[in-house]
Amino acid sequence: MRSAIHTTAALLLVLVACKKEENPFAQLEHRSPNPPSEALPQDNFAWLHQRVFRPVCANSGCHDGTFEPEFRSIGSAYNSLVLAPVIANDPGETFTYRVVPGDPAASFLHERLTVFVPNTSGMMPLETDGPDWPENHVQYIDAITSWIQSGAKDMFGNPPTVGDLEPQVTGFLVFPHGSTNGAYPRGEGEGVQPIEVPAANVDLWFSFADDGTPASELGHNTMRIATSLLGFATVPELPLATDASMNGPDFGGSSTVFTHKGDLDLSGYAPGTLLFVRVYVDDGEHDGPTGIPDDGTGPPMVDYFTLRITA
Repeated sequence: MRSAIHTTAALLLVLVACKKEENPFAQLEHRSPNPPSEALPQDNFAWLHQRVFRPVCANSGCHDGTFEPEFRSIGSAYNSLVLAPVIANDPGETFTYRVVPGDPAASFLHERLTVFVPNTSGMMPLETDGPDWPENHVQYIDAITSWIQSGAKDMFGNPPTVGDLEPQVTGFLVFPHGSTNGAYPRGEGEGVQPIEVPAANVDLWFSFADDGTPASELGHNTMRIATSLLGFATVPELPLATDASMNGPDFGGSSTVFTHKGDLDLSGYAPGTLLFVRVYVDDGEHDGPTGIPDDGTGPPMVDYFTLRITA
């Protein structure tokens, strides 16, 4: 009898030991990690990319990488438009750049959207896969005009300068540590909400774009995590690894390559804590590393880089 009891107990121990360990985050609802265009101001470049450049212009055989300007991602769209030299031109060779900050009349993009330019394929867009361009094209052209007049700033509100542009972060995703599946979602509510993450180990992934330096060749490659927007100077820089990559959605919802990863242990933070993220990279063309977002970045763009600890 005692032998049978011992045998049964041993069998139960084996079954318990062999039971598959459950992922404690498996039941977490994974909503979209990026906010819709309705959460963004109309004069922001991310809004223009989501509503116009990607759905209307990045058609097969057009601005989908077949030729410039290239509108598949936010980074490629911005870098191939602002202060980017024209290839085609009007008969008088009037235009130098596709977008001239502050001057719609000198911007060939604006000209192609509003005038039939001789010696070109015609007024843009030639074809419209975007579902609402016919009824909303006046609003969209007005928004592009306003964006150019306001300085053709990037999605973080930074103005461009003639020459080499500063690097940009074009996507930010957070995953359970060691995984690239099931990015943690942003909170529900108006505007751009923080990414909701558990008090656990997580991986932060970033995608970058630069007009002259491939993301894999950017230098410095660090991040800081602060509990206050004014606290970055008092916290240490943490390394970003660049020895792996993954594909995921950028801020506009287009698929892009994420090249920089940071590991972060959040187990010491209480539920409800807000954490602000800033990354630093160097394209070798400026006085030092570029911090993204910087001290001048305000909402809603700084909210893209905010985490909220969940219960």
